[in-house]
Amino acid sequence: MTALSRRTALALGASALAAPLTVPALARAASAQTYLAYERRLREQMAARRGDFDADFERELIDQGDAFREARGLAPLRFDPGLALAARAHAADIARSQIYDHMTREGFGPAARVGLLARDLVGAPAENIAMRRNAAGQVRPDQIMGQWKTSPGHRANLLAPGFTHVAYAALREGAQVIAVGVYAEVSARLAAPAPLRAASVDAIAAALSRASPRIDQFSLSEPGGDVLTQTYVERPQPVNIPPGAWQLRPHLSSGTHKYQVAWGPVFVLG
Repeated sequence: MTALSRRTALALGASALAAPLTVPALARAASAQTYLAYERRLREQMAARRGDFDADFERELIDQGDAFREARGLAPLRFDPGLALAARAHAADIARSQIYDHMTREGFGPAARVGLLARDLVGAPAENIAMRRNAAGQVRPDQIMGQWKTSPGHRANLLAPGFTHVAYAALREGAQVIAVGVYAEVSARLAAPAPLRAASVDAIAAALSRASPRIDQFSLSEPGGDVLTQTYVERPQPVNIPPGAWQLRPHLSSGTHKYQVAWGPVFVLG
């Protein structure tokens, strides 16, 4: 997440109250149709492959991941259904495309998937992936977890002290398993899922109005991007935001990460 100093956050909030806002030239929307099509594809592929996911394998990955953390003095991670959608969606997409990567051919990454499918989550996501086929016998959860434990980047996600929530996908294709782990530091929750389509920034502000903890300020960015728009307060004045796909970037105002900019749902404006 991108840190904001207290002085910067307050100064930006004050400017949001002073006059109608426009988006700086560097901040831009992504293609609405591209993101809507990707969201639809993810949900359709999950539905089509529903019978191929191994729920027992997925639960065992959670148990083994928690045991790995607890042995090192770290708190276990809570299951999150929105992260489960993101994990299963990417596993099904890997099976479809045969592209074994965190990024799709179109450039969609973990932040985009979590933003599209975990509609009430505010936080910072990360992802592990694995693909395995044994010479003999079925692939087991401990073999997938063993691959991640011995890989520095994957191990760092398993043991990140700030992560609070997790979900795993295990997609079986004959003797092969495609596994995806999605982790997040959940900083806040919206009272209800944010709409995927929004008529105005006011609708997005309304989605934040009963977040817990309370969120009073937010920015927008291109999905998965770090270039932010100006800062808006919970009830913004009229703003000139171009139509397209945006990601909600709430400013945290309480807790350990006070005055940081988090990741929220992706939405299509206009």
